[in-house]
Amino acid sequence: MNRKIHVVWGVSIFAILCLLIFQGFWLNRLIQFKQVEYLNTVNNILSGAVESGFEEYLVGNRVIVQEPPSVSVNPDDKIVKFVWKGDTTIINYDKDAGYLGVFRKVCYDLVKEQSGENISMLDSVCKSIFESNGIEDEYVLELVNTKTGDIIASTDTGFSKIRRRLVSNMVELGLKSHHGVIVYFDMPYKTFFTQMTGVLISSFVLFVLLIVCFIYQIKTILVQYQISKIREEFMSSMVHELKLPLSAVQNAFSGIISYGTENLKDAQRILLNAAHKRVDQLNNFVYKLLIVWKQGFKISWNRLNLRETIDSLVALFDPMLMGKNVSIKVDYQLSVDVIEADDIHFPNAISNLIENAIKYSGDPAKVEIECKEVDGMVVIAIKDNGIGIPEKLKEKIFERYYRIHRGRSTDVHGFGIGLSYVKQVIEAHEGVIRVESEVGVGTTFTVMIPLVKDEND
Repeated sequence: MNRKIHVVWGVSIFAILCLLIFQGFWLNRLIQFKQVEYLNTVNNILSGAVESGFEEYLVGNRVIVQEPPSVSVNPDDKIVKFVWKGDTTIINYDKDAGYLGVFRKVCYDLVKEQSGENISMLDSVCKSIFESNGIEDEYVLELVNTKTGDIIASTDTGFSKIRRRLVSNMVELGLKSHHGVIVYFDMPYKTFFTQMTGVLISSFVLFVLLIVCFIYQIKTILVQYQISKIREEFMSSMVHELKLPLSAVQNAFSGIISYGTENLKDAQRILLNAAHKRVDQLNNFVYKLLIVWKQGFKISWNRLNLRETIDSLVALFDPMLMGKNVSIKVDYQLSVDVIEADDIHFPNAISNLIENAIKYSGDPAKVEIECKEVDGMVVIAIKDNGIGIPEKLKEKIFERYYRIHRGRSTDVHGFGIGLSYVKQVIEAHEGVIRVESEVGVGTTFTVMIPLVKDEND
C-alpha cells in the first residue's frame, strides 16, 4: 500500500489519541473545577447553618432560658460583657470576633457540655439546607477541638462508607471552648456527572462522529486501493495481451516489405511504411511498458536528435491514417538538434500530445509545433485549434484514468492514461508540462526539459 496512506493513517490515529488525552485532561480539570465549586457551596451552607439554625437553637436552649446571661455592650470601647452563673466573659468584638456571631459563640461556650445534642441539631439543620441546594450526597459531621484536633462528637456511627475525600472549612463555634464543626464528603461523581450531562453527551457524540468518519475514511481508502490495484492489474494484463498481436502485425508488415513493394503505388508504399513504423513504435512502447510494470518507471538517458524525432513523429500522422484533414506545422528555433532523453518514452510522450491535438481538433485539424531554447531549457509547444479544456478541469486532465466527456467527440476513445503518462515522463526528465486552453478556441501543451548538450556537438 502507498506509503503516503500509511502516513495519513498514522497521523490520524495520533490525532485521535491526542484528542483522547486532551479530553481526559479536560474532564479531569472540569471535575477539579466542580470539586472547588462543590466545596464552596458546602462551606457557604455550613457557615449559614451555624449562623442561623444553630444560633436559633442556642437562643432557645433550656439551660440559657432558665437562667439567662446578663449582656452589656460598651460601644465606645467596642466591648461586650457576658455574665452567667457568676462567670464573666469580656470580648472586644471589633478585634476578636466581630459583632455578628459574638452572642452565638459566647452562648456556645455556656452550653458546650451538650456537644452530642449540639451536633444532632446541627446535622438536622445542615441536611435540610443541603437538600434545598441540590446536595443529596451522604456526609459526616464532626465536632472537633480546634487546638488538639480531637473529635468531640460525630454523626459517624461506625458503619459509614464515606472515604472523606472532600473536607469543608472548619467553622468555629465558641470563643473559649475552641470547638469547631467540619463536614466530610466522599467524591460526589454522580452529582458532578449529572451537572455535566449536556457537555459530556455533546463531547461523546462528537467523538463518536469523529471515529465514524475515520472508519469511513479507512474503508474508502481501502476500496480506492482495491480499485487502483484492479486497474493496475487490468493495465498489466492488457499490455501483455497487446504484445502478441502487435508482434504478429509487425512481423506481417516486415514480411510484406521483404517480399518487395515495387508493384505498389507510391501512395500505397508510403502508407505501408508509415503503418509499419507506427506498429514498430507501438511494439517498442508495449515492451517498455512491460518493463515498467515489472521494474518500475525508469529513464534511460540517450543522445536523441530532436529534429529527426519530431519529423518522424509528424510523418506518422498521415491524413489518410487519421481519417481527417490534418495540417501540422513545425518551427525549429534550436541551436543544437541533439539532446539527452529517453529514446522511447520521450518520443512517445510527444507523440501522445500530437495525437491528442489532432483527435480533439476540428476538421481540418491545424496543429503547430514550436521547438526553442529558453534559459537552458528545451521548450516544445504543441498548439491545436480544438474544442479546448474548461479552466476548472486543467489540473484533473493529468490524473490517471480521468477523461473529459462533456463537449468531447463521441468518436474519441481512450483509457484516460495518456496525459498522466506524459506528465510522468516529463517529470522523470526533470521537466515540467503546462497547459493553456480556451474553450472553443484551442489548447497549447508546453513541455520543458533541461537542455543537456553533448560536448562533441
